[in-house]
Amino acid sequence: MPKGPSKRQQKLAQRQALARQEAAYDNEPEVDYAPPDPNTKITWPRMMAGQIDASKLPAVWPNNINRLKTIQKGRRISKEQCCDNPIVQEMGEVCQFLKLTHVMEPYKVIPRDNTAYPGRIRVKIFDDDGKPVNEEIKCRMDLMRKMGEMVPKLTIRAKRIKQERDRHEQYKAQYEAYVEKKIEKAAGPRKKKAGRKKGPGK
Repeated sequence: MPKGPSKRQQKLAQRQALARQEAAYDNEPEVDYAPPDPNTKITWPRMMAGQIDASKLPAVWPNNINRLKTIQKGRRISKEQCCDNPIVQEMGEVCQFLKLTHVMEPYKVIPRDNTAYPGRIRVKIFDDDGKPVNEEIKCRMDLMRKMGEMVPKLTIRAKRIKQERDRHEQYKAQYEAYVEKKIEKAAGPRKKKAGRKKGPGK
């Protein structure tokens, strides 16, 4: 069987990839960054866009159902009913499954936690007659518990976690190659020690 590349060859390939990436960054033109509009709204169903007063709907933040957050940071249900690091898009998937009209505000930031995932979702739990749209969801707490149960089962969540893990491994390899390159550069070429010349007859 053919042998794979040696560790030395792998490290060399990582250094070359890092050098190409640095060169690409140097050649990229400067682009003015425009921050996202915090008032952006995404309505489901889409046909309801502009017809809903989202300010009158109860809001749920990712922190509300995040097992890794404290009550002070916004968690609102028990850790056993929560999930790890949900995002607002996954919460929207749950609402679609439950046939609940909702408005996502993907760039809103919860004031009490500057490390939280951005976004919140406003959900129409009751119809115009005051009856629950979905018999399983009779209040905001029911909705949060259902999100904590269903989010870990979503396909889009599994894909997101895999992408984040792959991205982390890629960054880790690039960083290790970068550090090694810096160490080699700082060490410089080794100089041979000058030995004594032996005279004739010695």
